[in-house]
Amino acid sequence: MLVALKNDYFNMAMYLFAFAGVMMGFFKKEKIKIARWQQIAEGGAKQSGRGLIPEIKPLMSFSEALRYAKELDAAIVPYEKAEGMAKTREIIKGLKSKKSVGIFIGPEGGFDESEIEEAMAAGAFPVTLGHRILRTETAGLTMLSVLMFEFEED
Repeated sequence: MLVALKNDYFNMAMYLFAFAGVMMGFFKKEKIKIARWQQIAEGGAKQSGRGLIPEIKPLMSFSEALRYAKELDAAIVPYEKAEGMAKTREIIKGLKSKKSVGIFIGPEGGFDESEIEEAMAAGAFPVTLGHRILRTETAGLTMLSVLMFEFEED
């Protein structure tokens, strides 16, 4: 799940996420153009040679996204206050056997502690991306890169 950004970074992030075959759902309060985003996702998937075109889900609130994620095998939340790298490595390795994983990427400024508590209560695991605070679009690509590296078979 990715927060809808206010600028062209969102289109770029969505295009790149489609390279990885990511199914995308979004949460944001204002109205946006899902049809345009679907075209961007299709373009990214086609260019990367992926057989599966990501589906853009309707907008949803954070709570709705957490409920949706319960249908998945696992969910993770990159969070700057998560336990260290050892715990994150353990969580990531545990995801390899899962068929579907939700990734919650926070808004600029990050998630509130109450949102992280809500996510954890819904079964999501907080993970760290290291000591740096990353932009929203960078955090998503970083998390996908970590997962692709860990899951890719020879």
